[in-house]
Amino acid sequence: EALRFIRANKDRPFYCYLPYTPPHGMFDIPDTDPAWALFKDKPWPEEAKRYAAMVAMVDRQVGELVALLRELGLEENTVFIFSGDNGGADYFPTKEHPRGFHGANVDPRTGVAFRGRKGNLYEGGLRVPFIVRWPGHIQPGRVSHHLGYFPDILPTLAELAGVQPPPDIDGLSIVPELLGQAAAGRPQPQHRYLYWELGQQTAVRSGPWKAIQPRRNAPWELYNLDRDPSESRDLAAEHPDQLARLQAFAREAHEPVREGVFFDRTLHEKDRAAKWGGRSPSARGAAKVHELPRRGLLRANQWRILRASSENTANGRLARHAIDGDPRTHWHTRWSPDLARPPHELVIDLGAPHRITALWYLARQDNGWNGAFKDCEIWLARDPDHFDAPAARATFRKTKEPQRIPLPPTEARYVKLRILSEINGGPWASAAEIGIEGK
Repeated sequence: EALRFIRANKDRPFYCYLPYTPPHGMFDIPDTDPAWALFKDKPWPEEAKRYAAMVAMVDRQVGELVALLRELGLEENTVFIFSGDNGGADYFPTKEHPRGFHGANVDPRTGVAFRGRKGNLYEGGLRVPFIVRWPGHIQPGRVSHHLGYFPDILPTLAELAGVQPPPDIDGLSIVPELLGQAAAGRPQPQHRYLYWELGQQTAVRSGPWKAIQPRRNAPWELYNLDRDPSESRDLAAEHPDQLARLQAFAREAHEPVREGVFFDRTLHEKDRAAKWGGRSPSARGAAKVHELPRRGLLRANQWRILRASSENTANGRLARHAIDGDPRTHWHTRWSPDLARPPHELVIDLGAPHRITALWYLARQDNGWNGAFKDCEIWLARDPDHFDAPAARATFRKTKEPQRIPLPPTEARYVKLRILSEINGGPWASAAEIGIEGK
């Protein structure tokens, strides 16, 4: 698709953004792909071989893009950037390879490792490859020690294209670093600081100093990355002045989240299909998908979710999935853009009064446990605005199998679940299916 796009636009300026999905999701690659032949006989775990082959496939395809630019005579008029979008993940750990079979965050020459991994704000989650190629303009083979990050790409490309970037952005053009001060006509500007937020984590860096708050309300940590790239020695107590300076930067940079809306999920769903092979990621990797028993349960075709304290709309973990009859989907409380904390509530309208005798709960059926119920109250009522007292209090087990909670026989139309805690002590709640037993 990218090759066709470049050919179709070779006679006019173009911007080609190619966000590779591999290696993500299912670590799989067709046996017919030439990259598989490079690794299929390695004495490695199967997934580690497939992962390596996917990386080799991407490498080959990047080479095909460069070859096409050369064929079309565009090589010296095209800025080519290759980068990762997050730090390495510790995939396929073993006793011999505790940081993952391929050791993405371990220096193969020295054994020195970055702390953390994809998904957090230690260096293992932030450091990425960043390669820029522009024959005839950028000196090849040079290693840059400039400190920059992704927001710098927009103003850089804007300057090279001869247009003005928006005024309210955090990035700085790195054209002087790429082309040299003489060619750019000015020295390279430097960031006062770099700032990140991810979930409940916050980090800020200025020069060699980096402060990180790994969880909300957790103590801030301070590291000197020039001396300690592994972030192994917390200097917060020794350098309170540096910590205070970085904390002030964090307060300056923070802005409240402005929640957005998906108006068109086409590209999002395309990416999901590429990751999971067209399968729902909810059931990814599950050895067996359990279902609620059918006998004795009320039919749910007239049910509806009357109220939910929260749901995570960004990835479709909606409250209605708790009663949709499909164990491969699940409801999950909100964790983005801000975390909804317990207790969590779900109110189900059964459509008509029934004599209720039990409630069934089915935990999410993928490999995850986030949100699986532990302590829960079950309330029954005829009026959705008047739940007098819990009909039962239950403590669920850590199992993917259906769990039944007996209830005192009660005439009711509305069922309220009040989830007080999660099986692993997390702040979430999730459910693949809720069933009601009665007449």
